[in-house]
Parts: sequence; structure tokens; C-alpha cells
Amino acid sequence: MRPIKGGLVRALLVLITVLVICALWELVPSIGVVPTYLFPPPSKVGMTLIHLIVSGALINEYVRTLVRVLIGFTLGTLVGLFVGIALSLKDLVRDVFYPILAFLAVTPTVALIPLLIVWVGINEFLPITAVFICSSIPVIYNTISGMRSVDPEMIGVAKTLGASTFKVIFTIMLPQALPSIFSALKIEAVMAWKTCFVAEMLVMSSGLGYLMIVAQSTLRVDVLIAALLVLSVSTYLFHLLFEKLELSVLRRWGLRG
Repeated sequence: MRPIKGGLVRALLVLITVLVICALWELVPSIGVVPTYLFPPPSKVGMTLIHLIVSGALINEYVRTLVRVLIGFTLGTLVGLFVGIALSLKDLVRDVFYPILAFLAVTPTVALIPLLIVWVGINEFLPITAVFICSSIPVIYNTISGMRSVDPEMIGVAKTLGASTFKVIFTIMLPQALPSIFSALKIEAVMAWKTCFVAEMLVMSSGLGYLMIVAQSTLRVDVLIAALLVLSVSTYLFHLLFEKLELSVLRRWGLRG
């Protein structure tokens, strides 16, 4: 009962905090401290959000961003896992590529967008390619890193007992690397949305990023905040999904109680 009560108390505190912030936010524009068009109250933002949803404008742009994120992130994750496992098969290949991957893993993907504009062009493949790179490189790096951390004696015992390389990888090395892989996935689940959003803001004519650029050019701060809230909630839910998936998978493999 105590964990349940503790959870309810925390939820109540969060709710109270949000309500207080919203009340202050509603109050500041209404007393004329700042112009309403520059700092619209939450009631105005809420009405704008409802209007954007009912009119279909927000849904159309959101779906385009969502599709780009899902395609780029899924392909990046699958390729990242495959390449990470393949590079882990040979110690020499792994040791050669590991420093390169470490360098690429810390390079902001958004910094590559000008280069991708030249290589890929301004089309639908640009944000998908950016999300793909953003997702695949850290997964490759963390897969190799996780598989390197496996105790060599455990691998040696398995091979002594007749386990094939394939079986060693998929029953010992890869399961042990799962925490490291999921760490990358949780981070990139957030970065995928941010990368796609920036690409849309810079060069695309559709998506949430484009919607915000149009709103900024017309000084529609209420639309800016509404779109930002949608992006934040989507990013948080994407991250939360992989947290839940991580717990489920690790418990199934006996790596977490």
C-alpha cells in the first residue's frame, strides 16, 4: 500500500504544480504585464490547439512528422543492430571502427543537415536520412560497447561446451549488451523527433517544424506554443515507450527483477 500511496502523493504534487504554473501563466497576460499576442495564456493556447486539431491542419503536419520519425528510427535501429553485431564478430575490425564510431556518435546530427541538403537534396528523404543517421550510429556504438563488456571467460566456456559463434552472440553477448543498446534507443527516441523537427524547420514545407516556422513568421505565438506542446508530449511518450519495452525485455532475459 505504501508504494501506491507514495505514487498518488507524487502524482498529486505534480498536478498541483502544473495547475499553479498554468494559473500564473493565465494571470500574467491578463494583468497587462506582457502583451497577450506575445505571451498568450493557456486558455488561448488550448483553444488554438483545439482549432488546429478540428481543422485538420495539426493532424496533417503531425502525421507527416510521425511517419518520417518512425521510418528513419526503425531503419536506423535495425541497421545499427545488424552492423553492430557484424563488427563485433572480429576483434580487429571492431577495434579499428570503434574509435570512428565513438567520434560519429558524439557528432550532432543536425550539424550534418547542410551536408545532407547537398547530398540528398530537399525532398522527403532528407528528414528520414537525418533521423536514420541520428538513430543508427549510437546503436552501432552501444551494441559494440555492450558486447565488448561481456566476460571473455563466459564466452570461452560456452565455446568449450560446443556453442557456435552464432549461438554465443545471440544467447550470451547480445542479451548482455541489451542494457547498453536500450540506453541508446531511449536517447535516440528523443533525438529522432528533435532531428526531424530541425530538418523540417530548415528546409521542408511540411511537418511540425514547418508549422512552427509559418507561425513564427506570422507572429502566432499561440500556434508556436501549441505545436511545441505536441512535440514535447510525443517525444516524452516515445521515450516512455522504450523505457517500458526495456523493462519488459530485460525481465524476460532475467537481467532485471
